[in-house]
Amino acid sequence: MPADLACRFVCDGTFVGPLVLLDLSAAGFAAAVPPAIVLPEGTVLDSFELLVADRPIWTGEAVVVHGSAGRIGGRFTSDVLDLEHLRLGVTLEGRLAIRREQALELPPEWRAAVGDLRQLLEDVRFELEEIERAEIHDPLRRSEEEASLFEGLRANWGAVFIRGVEQLHAMSKGLDPRAAVLGHGYASSMLMPLLAACPMHRRAYEKPLGYAGDYRMMELYFAHGIGDGLFGRFLYSVTKQYTLVRAVIAREVLLRNAVRAAAEAEGEGPVRVLVLAAGPAMELRRFLEETGPLKRPLELILLDQDRGAHESAHRHLTRILLERHDGMLPVSVRCLHFSVRQLLKPQTPEDERVVQETLAGLDLVYSGGLYDYLPEPVAARLTQVTYSRLRPGGRLLHGNLIEAPDTTWVMEYVLGWPLIYRTDETMLRLGAGLEPVPASVGISRDDTGHSIFLDVTKPVLTAQPEPPRLHGQDRAPEDGLLAR
Repeated sequence: MPADLACRFVCDGTFVGPLVLLDLSAAGFAAAVPPAIVLPEGTVLDSFELLVADRPIWTGEAVVVHGSAGRIGGRFTSDVLDLEHLRLGVTLEGRLAIRREQALELPPEWRAAVGDLRQLLEDVRFELEEIERAEIHDPLRRSEEEASLFEGLRANWGAVFIRGVEQLHAMSKGLDPRAAVLGHGYASSMLMPLLAACPMHRRAYEKPLGYAGDYRMMELYFAHGIGDGLFGRFLYSVTKQYTLVRAVIAREVLLRNAVRAAAEAEGEGPVRVLVLAAGPAMELRRFLEETGPLKRPLELILLDQDRGAHESAHRHLTRILLERHDGMLPVSVRCLHFSVRQLLKPQTPEDERVVQETLAGLDLVYSGGLYDYLPEPVAARLTQVTYSRLRPGGRLLHGNLIEAPDTTWVMEYVLGWPLIYRTDETMLRLGAGLEPVPASVGISRDDTGHSIFLDVTKPVLTAQPEPPRLHGQDRAPEDGLLAR
């Protein structure tokens, strides 16, 4: 039941209520009553009304069949309550109430800007559907023509759309907390019916696994030419131009290069790499696709709490090892069904064994988007724990996205996908106080500049450590950073 569903009635000529409803059925109800009101069994309740936000949605008659301290139970005597119609009434009344509050709390210019975005989407959908009706069914020609068509549309229509999104991002900064909540609902209801044609928008909004950035969503970042019809494929091509989408794609290159640098490093024994919130492990797929013979065995440990992500990653990595390398490359893949909570605070002896034995002596630990969801105390603690699991000379690489006006507003207000954005300074703060003192600590970044990484190297010798060497975009290639 809605939280604001209540009732009121006339008893012995006196209005009583509104009273909060505790239970409701087709035949009766239960309601909370204050101690001063005593309604014995058999009391007739005239002009009984069900209310939502103080507005009547059903009227009838009732009689009290049970009374106790703070509670009464009643039976309808005028008619059986049609719960389906009531549900519809409650739903519509609730929607109307939200619309009234949105009209009061959201600035007219803000709502008008959302309406302008919707009209832009309506216009381009209409034009593309007209083209699609006359489309020549030659897949090759269609692909070539679509690429040219989409490029032209993105150059003009897309530029206007992105400016509108950026304008709303700036305008939304001035909304108070309640208006921001109302704005989320308003933007979603206005824009999602159109944006749902794009599989990336649709999956992020629907969250079939309970959260937006699941492994399948990450795979969609690297797909090509998908969507519902010509309009959906065009929206997908626009989505691939969002700054933070490009950052997710670009950070894969940085992570792949980090894995390559670790795998090619001189040393004895296997190279051990731990991936936190590994998802589909796109960087490992591409690394194995392009790598040649390895100097040392490579142990890949993929930590994730989603079994579907493990299944996808393991299937693809195994296929590459078999088909590309005939099963001869000295690479082992272990999928560890483990959460960040278990890593930070092991609850069982098995958890403790995994942390102390399996996750020890690591050459490289990295995460791509995990820190986007972690509050600062958790992120700082995770940094300390993962740093402690590195071998001397090992490298820690934890990524976080930087807020981007052309993407952040759509994610938050339309898709319900909020992230914790950080800066160079807040990322460096997560690495403060590490022991032993790092050999180097700084920030690395992808080619877009919107995916930043806390980049830490553990000293080879812990005795008499030198002060940390700060580095950033000017880090030398031989340090292992091949993409900034």
